Amino acid sequence: MKKMIYVLVISFLSFTLFSCAKKSDTSSTTTTTTELEGAWQTSCYLDSADNLSYVTTISVTGTNLEIKDESHDDSSCNTDNGTLVASFSSLSIGEEELSFSSGATGHKFTMNLASFKYTPETAADVSYVNTNSICGYSDWALNTEKDITGKTCGSLTIPVANTTYLSIYKLVGNNLYLGSFGTTGSYPNSVSNAKAYIKQ
Repeated sequence: MKKMIYVLVISFLSFTLFSCAKKSDTSSTTTTTTELEGAWQTSCYLDSADNLSYVTTISVTGTNLEIKDESHDDSSCNTDNGTLVASFSSLSIGEEELSFSSGATGHKFTMNLASFKYTPETAADVSYVNTNSICGYSDWALNTEKDITGKTCGSLTIPVANTTYLSIYKLVGNNLYLGSFGTTGSYPNSVSNAKAYIKQ
């Protein structure tokens, strides 16, 4: 559970690795979220830091975006461990202005945090989070999610609702690639090619 929150929140807070790129002029036009509409999912991947395997899914409906990070105890992602869901509203995509190779499109985007919610999915995880009062709760239950928005969870403080995030993305065919996420006035200037979100 501790690692699950760390993975997603740090990825969003850079998830702190920001470039010196400046935020776009607010007067620039925006495009619709049509090209991101639907679900995008990674393949099962191993995180060597905790030896858990993960599948991450991004779902876009209109101006709402959800990121679901599922951890698993096995290398095939068949044995559930826990799920963290970050929900966002007011997704706004700037006009295409980023140059990528391979004919990819690129856009800056912003969105507002609605909630972070965590669900423990093993008895061991439930025992751990209750014993340690993770996120201020001592009544966690198996397969039952709790809203941890704005809570302090161990050494991490989850952002409060309506926090604005900004990042960039590119599309290469049916693959979506993201830059780091942050809450400052700067966008990252590159995306990571290490993790592809595949259109479902």
